[in-house]
Amino acid sequence: MARIPDKIRSIDGSKETLKLAVRITDLWFVGTPNKSEQAKMVFVDSEGDQIHAICKSDHLKSWKADLKENCTYVMHNFKVVKNDGQFRVCEHEYKLFFIGVTVVREADLHELPFKEFRFVEFTNVVASNFVSGLLVDIIGVVDQVVFRHVSSKNTRVVFRMKDLSGEILSCTLWEHYCAKFLSYLNERGDDGPMVVILTHARIKDAQGSYPASVSNSFKASKLLINDPILEIQEFKERLLDLGVEVSRVLLPGDQASSQVSGGSQLSSKDSFLSKAEAKTILEINAISEDVVCVTVGTISKIVMDNHSWCYPACAQCHRKTDIQTGPFTCGCGKDNDQPVLRYRVEVMVTQNNESGKFLLWDRECAELIGQTADGVNKVKIEDGDLDLNASPQALDKLLGHVLAFKVRIQSRFKNVVVLKYSKDLDMINVVLEMLPDSEQFLSTTADHDPVAGLPLTPKKRMSSDEADDELGSSQISPAQILSNKLIRHSHRS
Repeated sequence: MARIPDKIRSIDGSKETLKLAVRITDLWFVGTPNKSEQAKMVFVDSEGDQIHAICKSDHLKSWKADLKENCTYVMHNFKVVKNDGQFRVCEHEYKLFFIGVTVVREADLHELPFKEFRFVEFTNVVASNFVSGLLVDIIGVVDQVVFRHVSSKNTRVVFRMKDLSGEILSCTLWEHYCAKFLSYLNERGDDGPMVVILTHARIKDAQGSYPASVSNSFKASKLLINDPILEIQEFKERLLDLGVEVSRVLLPGDQASSQVSGGSQLSSKDSFLSKAEAKTILEINAISEDVVCVTVGTISKIVMDNHSWCYPACAQCHRKTDIQTGPFTCGCGKDNDQPVLRYRVEVMVTQNNESGKFLLWDRECAELIGQTADGVNKVKIEDGDLDLNASPQALDKLLGHVLAFKVRIQSRFKNVVVLKYSKDLDMINVVLEMLPDSEQFLSTTADHDPVAGLPLTPKKRMSSDEADDELGSSQISPAQILSNKLIRHSHRS
C-alpha cells in the first residue's frame, strides 16, 4: 500500500522522514545566481495549510529547474527547524530545508488548492493588532501618492491606500516594486480606481506620531496592480457599491477627491483604449502571452464548461466559499448569514467568421442581464429548478449584444478576461478602425444600418469541448454585424 502523505499541520519537529503532497504557491530567489542564490517558497497541502520551505545554494543546482510556482509535487525528507526568524511568511511553527536526500517529484495533483490571499484589515494594522514579524497580504485602492524619490542609490514611493471601510494605511515600495508602481502610474491615464495587492508585506509598528505602515519585502512580495483576478475585480465592485471616496489625481499635494462611480461603461475613448492593442478575434486566439487588447464582437453563445454559471461568495470580501447555504465565517474573518452568488460566465464572442471564448465576471453580467445572480437564482428556484448548476434562462439576455471589449489574455489560465466593455456605437467604430484590414468591415450598402435587427437569434448553449471545435468558425451572417462597419449612415439622395 502506498504511503499516505503527511499533513503540514502535523509537522512538529519530531520527524524528518516526511512525505508531502504539496503545491508551490509562492517561489522567489535571493542571493547571487550561481553563487549564493537560494530558493524560498511556500507549500500548501490538501487541507489548505501552509509552510515555508528553503533550498540553499548547495542544493539549488539540483532542483532549480524542477521548482515551479503553482506546480504540484510529492516530496520526501527535509530538515525541520523552528520558524523563528525576524520575518516569517507563514504562521506555522516550523519551516523546512532541502537536504542532500530530499526527493522532489512533480505530480498531477490538481485537487490541491492554489494560493489563497490572507488579507489583513487596515484597522488591525493601525491599532497594532497583528502578529509581530508575520508577513501579510494587503489589498486597497490607491488614494494619494505622498512622496516619490528615484535615484541611482535608492528608489522609493510612499502612498496612501484605503480599504473598503475607508480606513487609510500608508504603504512604501522600494526599488523594482517602486519602479513598477511608478511606471503603471505614469502610463495609466484616467482609468478608474487603482487597486493594489501586495503579498508578504512587512508591517512597521507605529512610532510616536507616525502610525503603523506597510512595505514590500526584499524579494518575497508580489505587487499586483489592477490585475484581472477575482479578488481585484470584486474589490472594485464593492468599492463602487459602498461609495468609498478616493483621490482623482494621484499626485503629491493634490487634494482633489471624487466619489467612485460608474460601471463597465467608460467615460472616454482614451480611458478605454489606454495601454491596449487592437486585435481581431483571430489574432487574440493565437496570442500565447499576457497582453491587454481591445476588439469588437457579438456575444453569440453561452459556453458550458467545468464551472457553474455562478459561485457562492462572502458578502464582505467576495471570496469564494464551499458553503452553499446558511451562516458561515469567511477566511477574512467576517461572519455571513448567507453566501452571496456572483456571476462567472464564459461566452463565445464572434467577429466575421471567427469566434473566441471570453470570460465575464459578476459586474459585467449583472449589467447586461439586468439582475443579480442571487435574483436570477431566486426566480429559477421559484420555477422549481433547485440545482444551482442548472443554468438559468436569464443568461440568454447576454446573447446578441454587440460590444467593444477590453480584455486581458491570461496565458497561464488560458483565459480571455473581459476588463471592460462599451455599447457606444462611436466607441465600437473607433475600435473597428484600429483593427488590421479595417476596410473589410466597410458597408457595401450606404443606406444599410447594420445595427438594425439586433439582437441576434440566440443559439443553444454549448459545452466547452463544442466551443473549442467552433473557435475558428461562426454561423453569423455578414448582414448581421461586423462584416459591415458599425456606422450610422446619413441618407444619400
